[in-house]
Amino acid sequence: MHPDFKWLGKSKDGETVTLRKFSGAFNIPSYVTREWLEANSGRVRTAVAVDVETTGLNRRSDAVIEIGLRHFRFDRGNGDLVEVGDSYTALQDPGKPLSDEIKNLTGLTDADVRGKSIDWTKVEQLIGDANLIIAHNASFDRPFVDRFCKLSAQKIWACSLKQINWGWKGFVAHKLDVLSIYHGFFTDSHRAMNDADALLNLITLNDWTTRKTYLSELLVNARRPVVRVTADRAAFEYKDVLKEYGYSWDNAKRVWQKTVFQDELASEVAWLESAVYKGKFAGRSEEIPLVDNFKS
Repeated sequence: MHPDFKWLGKSKDGETVTLRKFSGAFNIPSYVTREWLEANSGRVRTAVAVDVETTGLNRRSDAVIEIGLRHFRFDRGNGDLVEVGDSYTALQDPGKPLSDEIKNLTGLTDADVRGKSIDWTKVEQLIGDANLIIAHNASFDRPFVDRFCKLSAQKIWACSLKQINWGWKGFVAHKLDVLSIYHGFFTDSHRAMNDADALLNLITLNDWTTRKTYLSELLVNARRPVVRVTADRAAFEYKDVLKEYGYSWDNAKRVWQKTVFQDELASEVAWLESAVYKGKFAGRSEEIPLVDNFKS
């Protein structure tokens, strides 16, 4: 942890930290009134925080067993939260017993999900006017939601895990529950609605490095052009080097890939030439439309 970071809830003597269970009281600034909202409607945009719990990690064969969504509005200029809206959460029977791992992770049982179903029409209604859908690890959540919600596939998604530079701010662990603890609160994690609300609460707190909300950084990065870099013909001996540098193995295509911001492409190619190819770049890069970000 960066020495200048101040734990929320840390005692004056620095010996203890007080954690509080999130009460549902979100971080809406005191200047936001009904009159302010009416006078500044042109600055206000809409988003939805979402989380899904599933039977596993395979986006094609595993099933969603719970979803949680929270509708909210924000000031597009500074990233402040200005209004918290409706929520929707539901369980889904996967049609087979839950694994012990999933039961332990979520606290859900087969009896909890038996006969339950998600109303995807309600999901579509909640995200209908959203300018942005936000998840903590959108590469995981988005493919599951897109499978059942056609409107989701047409939306721009943002990722609070990858599009906020937690590491630069001094956070050595970036999981939602750990980041929440750093910021003085906790929830009953790995339940979809709790995680969606924890996400919204976290990103609307102030970043200690900028004194602006984390959401303000996320909004900028969610609109930066991105490219997918494919390390074609990378020698097997460099697999650990690639993995350590953020590349993921696509088992279907048998290649290492990484998504980077377009303005970082030149430095990424230079690194590959130096660390992997030992010469001219032999891979590929392709721009990803913002609406397709985190789809795969």
